[in-house]
Amino acid sequence: MLKLLATLALLLAATTAQACAVCRPRVEAAIHAPDYTDTLLLLLLPVALLVGGVLLLFFSPTLFSWKPTPPRSTVAP
Repeated sequence: MLKLLATLALLLAATTAQACAVCRPRVEAAIHAPDYTDTLLLLLLPVALLVGGVLLLFFSPTLFSWKPTPPRSTVAP
């Protein structure tokens, strides 16, 4: 647990990503391209599908239908 906290602290304290002088303009141009939103949505689509599937399975009322219900007692008081 201590290693995880130390790693997270280092990641939070880290500066922004660096690139060499030759690559930096091309990287920034690719990030801030007009199709940035399309690319971002395409990258996030699998995450959205996974989260949606998990939520569907978690909140699905039909998942509990496979459990047998206990028989009711027919003894009158």
